[in-house]
Amino acid sequence: MSMFRDAVSMTALATVTKTALLELLLSVADDKLMLGHRNSDWTGLGPILEEDIAFSSLAQDEIAHAQALYELAATVDEHQRSADALAFARSPGEYRCAQIVELQDEFNWATALARQLFCDHFDHLRLGRLSESSFTPLAQLAKRLGAEEQVHVEHSDAWVMRLGRGDAESNARMQAALDALAPQAVMLFEPVQHIDTLVREGLYPVAGDMFEQWKQEITSVCTAGTLHVELAPPDPTVLGGRQGAHTSELTELLDEMCAVYRLEPDAKW
Repeated sequence: MSMFRDAVSMTALATVTKTALLELLLSVADDKLMLGHRNSDWTGLGPILEEDIAFSSLAQDEIAHAQALYELAATVDEHQRSADALAFARSPGEYRCAQIVELQDEFNWATALARQLFCDHFDHLRLGRLSESSFTPLAQLAKRLGAEEQVHVEHSDAWVMRLGRGDAESNARMQAALDALAPQAVMLFEPVQHIDTLVREGLYPVAGDMFEQWKQEITSVCTAGTLHVELAPPDPTVLGGRQGAHTSELTELLDEMCAVYRLEPDAKW
């Protein structure tokens, strides 16, 4: 249990702290929204019926998690935007998702699973860290979402090992996907602005070396699947999605995802 737990209320948050907290919440929510949307494209196209249902369910989970996080983010937003506005009404440069979640997988099952492996383990660790936040509403939400994220981790682990241990073709496809996405995956650890403030005040408390723990978890799964992966900490001089630097694919994704909202932004659903 964190020594900071229950130490901070919403009214006690300074403006700079609220700004930093909003950036962090948006980074988590944006990751989940984009990943859920990309994975929802697999509905009806899964390799087997059971997995078609399972992967669609996981996509729904990600989007539901994003909704809950946007609702919390709206309570600390100085501009008083609604959860829907935060999700659908920002410009591409205002999103804080890592680039790995905005990329199309080209309906390559190995690519979809490699991305899921990297993101699920990262999300589980991040939510575990947030579950000890000094901001009680965030800690409570993160604890609930973290329990569901554990199911995602177990699912992605099982599939990556299954393909790695399959025949030569499945192993080669899984290895190629891991190799292609590893450089993007480490950018999940790119910090949002003013992260030091959140760490110092216990809103995002230190929980050991998160990158090394993530690396060990990913490596362990890959080794068990007769696969390998090279992961190095992100270059701090390279700007990524946490700082608003995105691929052109995010703009295309937002145009598709936000089309209905943009037609009637004030509609009540």
